[in-house]
Amino acid sequence: MPQDTLLVCILCQYPQTEEKRSGLSEGQALFNQLQNGLKTSSEACIRLQPVRCMGACSHACAAAFMAPNKLTFILSQLSPTDSVPDLLEFSRQYRAYSDGKVPFKERPATVKQKIHAVLPPLPTQP
Repeated sequence: MPQDTLLVCILCQYPQTEEKRSGLSEGQALFNQLQNGLKTSSEACIRLQPVRCMGACSHACAAAFMAPNKLTFILSQLSPTDSVPDLLEFSRQYRAYSDGKVPFKERPATVKQKIHAVLPPLPTQP
């Protein structure tokens, strides 16, 4: 069964931060925080998938919500800590809408502010 997926670039990093000095990229920190949040959620989970690069290095941290027959939301300049609650909330909303079209007014602040792009669903084959 197709599943909604949240991709997170685990190589994203900001210059000169504590996480970088400790060897942990901000992207990996974001992924870890999301993973912990999804583990404690009692609701059906979105599939969390790490990726090694999303090509948005100048807009780190980057993540994308995607699923078959749904809009794809690409987010950038995410905080590895502050954005986590909003991303978890949006993951629940995204799963609830069969086409992924979460109304703008319902989206958490981080999603409203950090959208880099919204892509239409891939065309289905006849």
